[in-house]
Amino acid sequence: MPSAPLNGITLTYDDTGEGEPVVLVNGTAAARTTWRARQTPALTAAGYRVVAPDNRGLPPNVSPPGGITLDTMAADVAALIEHLGLGPCRVVGFSMGAAVVGELLIARPELVSQAVLMAGWARPHTFGVALHRARRELYDRGIEVPASHRAVFAALCYLSPHTLRDPQAAQDWLDVFTYAPAENGPGVRAQYDTLDGPDRLPRYATIDVPLLCVGFADDALVPPEVTREIADTVPGARYIQIERAGHFGHLERPAEVNAALLDFFAERPQRPERSVPSAEPGRPDRSARPEDPSGAGRGSI
Repeated sequence: MPSAPLNGITLTYDDTGEGEPVVLVNGTAAARTTWRARQTPALTAAGYRVVAPDNRGLPPNVSPPGGITLDTMAADVAALIEHLGLGPCRVVGFSMGAAVVGELLIARPELVSQAVLMAGWARPHTFGVALHRARRELYDRGIEVPASHRAVFAALCYLSPHTLRDPQAAQDWLDVFTYAPAENGPGVRAQYDTLDGPDRLPRYATIDVPLLCVGFADDALVPPEVTREIADTVPGARYIQIERAGHFGHLERPAEVNAALLDFFAERPQRPERSVPSAEPGRPDRSARPEDPSGAGRGSI
């Protein structure tokens, strides 16, 4: 797996496929490998190069210089885009990753040609705040719940009721949540602290990058109307809603989500491409790195 020394950390990332680049930014406690299950295969099959970094907070960057904030995570994504000479490129964020991409669009819009915010939010929502508080309290008290409890809790929070009513689908997801290792530690604890910040919606009104917002109809953590209000705020942005999908809609309904991404990417960007100099010109020799197209990721928020 490739990595790069950027912003005082060793930033690890997946780099798969050939073609125009798409950067994928994941949610809280979720490793880059989660994208390998559903989005990376569809994007590479369509002719895109997929770059997916681990956010700071995951090992080995559990206590990085500069701390763990939306701003520092956005700066890491910007540094990786510059390091690999990708910009301006397409960038996709999910949940916390959508908030990171939102900060990137405000701070470094010249690096992005198109952006997608899946389960995006610009201000905290009641149930989301309660869940983040519960997660922090478990960590602060040193409580580790049994894997079976963690699996049921995750299924109720992140999946659509339609999925849970399907006996086979429900069992498959419970197995995934039970046996997938739970990412925890001080870095993940710090990621949760980024989720209850101030209302950033007024700042989103300044975004001028072509934007697609994807909401999930049965998302209890980030209700679709929370994502829709971003599209209503950003000039020219559009909103689509995926039905029968919970917070993990991109994994529950990958065909619909991937089709939406590819349809959006196929459109000509609404503003001219701008040349962005690379901090380290030239593309790294990717032939020397081992390929690892497999791997089911951890859950995220």
